[in-house]
Parts: sequence; structure tokens; C-alpha cells
Amino acid sequence: MTKIGFIGFGSMASLIATKIIETEVAAPEEIILYSSSENEHFKQFYDKYPTTELASHEAEVFTKAAHSFICKVPLAVLPIIKDCAAVLTSERHVVSIAAGVSTSDILAISPELQISKLIPSITTAVGLGTTLITHADTVTKTNSTWLENTFEHFGHVMTIREENIDIASDLTSSSPGIIAAIFEQFVEAALRKSSLSDAEVFQMINFALAGTSKLLAEEDYTFSGLIERVATKGGITAEGVELSESELPKFFDELLDRTQTKYASSKKEIQAQKQDLLS
Repeated sequence: MTKIGFIGFGSMASLIATKIIETEVAAPEEIILYSSSENEHFKQFYDKYPTTELASHEAEVFTKAAHSFICKVPLAVLPIIKDCAAVLTSERHVVSIAAGVSTSDILAISPELQISKLIPSITTAVGLGTTLITHADTVTKTNSTWLENTFEHFGHVMTIREENIDIASDLTSSSPGIIAAIFEQFVEAALRKSSLSDAEVFQMINFALAGTSKLLAEEDYTFSGLIERVATKGGITAEGVELSESELPKFFDELLDRTQTKYASSKKEIQAQKQDLLS
């Protein structure tokens, strides 16, 4: 029996494990997980899938699983790799979902490890969105294909160069939260300028977003093509488009500047930690 392992079991690990079972990539008894705390995500998953195997420590997951997902905060990843070095032999395939920790960082601690990096998106919960994947040169074709095919079952997969993964993460993993924040402000503005209820405005925006996404995905529209179709020259929509084109470039430039600064700060911490672990 091929096992799929999880180390750390928060929101994203629960989502990935659930989708793996729902899409029949693996049965519950083929999942092995270790969590240092029995949080709500762990409890709900185990209540639903009680035949899941529970490991007593991280090394047990690595030893038993053909593919092991590390779903921990960035500063927890390299210490786990070092602590479990004895079992992390060249046939092990490990998948990290931590931002800021590169495959080369992990290989510095465990040079022969087959390590892939994966950036999931919450939108995979509904079978949409893009999962980003990058593989170290140590990963075999069999394991890279398994990972890519697994995530194609519940969304779209893009394999990219690791140097582009931070910006790409903003466009895939972070964008649902950013889009929600932008349109929450649109809702608030509409409430300030009308007697519509919160629920009414939310429903209008919600269906407009869903419909726009469907047009882009199914009717082969581009953003500019959709704008041209909706925004009649001199019309009301054109006023909004003109304002967006004037004001939003600086907003999105600053947004990416801020996220890249945050990535750089995280990477600096990881590099300092790596030096400590290697010394």
C-alpha cells in the first residue's frame, strides 16, 4: 500500500488531504499524518476519516510514506529536515508548501532528498484555481508526474521556475484574499451611497464576480475584451474603467512591493536559520 503523509495539519493540509480522498487518489487508510496539536482541522478530518493512520512523530511519516507533505510554518521546515535526516534517504519524496523556503535551502540540509515545492490555493476546494509546483533536480520523473497528476485532479497545475514563485504565489494563492478585500471595499462604498442591505449588495457583487469568472473561463474573453464589451465609450461603466486605469496601477505596484518585501524578510530569516543548522 502506497502511503501519502502529512506533517502538520492545519487548514491547507486538511484541504489537500480531503481532496486527495474525494478524488480517489488515495483511500483514507493510505493517509498517514502527524500533528503536534489536535486542532479543529485535525479533529474534523479524523472524525470524518477515522481509518487514517496517525504517526507518533515526523520520522514515522517520512519512513512510511512514499510522498510526504510538510505543511508547517516556514521556520519549522528546516529543523524538521535536520531532525529527520537519518530517514530522509534519496528515495524519499518530500513536498513543502512553505513560502520563503526554497528547494535549495532544504537540499543544503539534506542533499540527496527528492524535494518539490508546492503553492496551493484555497480555490482548489471548489475544483478551480492554480497550484504552483517546482521540483529540485533530485526529483525523479515518476514522483514529479505523480504530484502534478494528483493536483490536476482538483484544479489546474503550473510547473514554474522557482525564481518566479513569489510573484506567481501572489497571483494564485494570495489573490483570492486580495480580491475579497478589494470587493469588500466596493460593498462598503455601495452601502454608504444607498439604502440597499448588506446581504443585497453582497449577493449582487458575488454573482457579478462568479459570472465574470465564468465569462473569462468559458467564453474565451480577455480582460481587455470584456472591458470593451461592457464599457461603452462615454457611458457609465467607462467612467469606472477610466478611474481604475488611473488609480489602480500604483495600488498594485505597491501591493507587489509589499509582498515582495515580506518574502525577502522571511527568506532572510530562513537563511540565518540555515546557517545556524549547518554550523
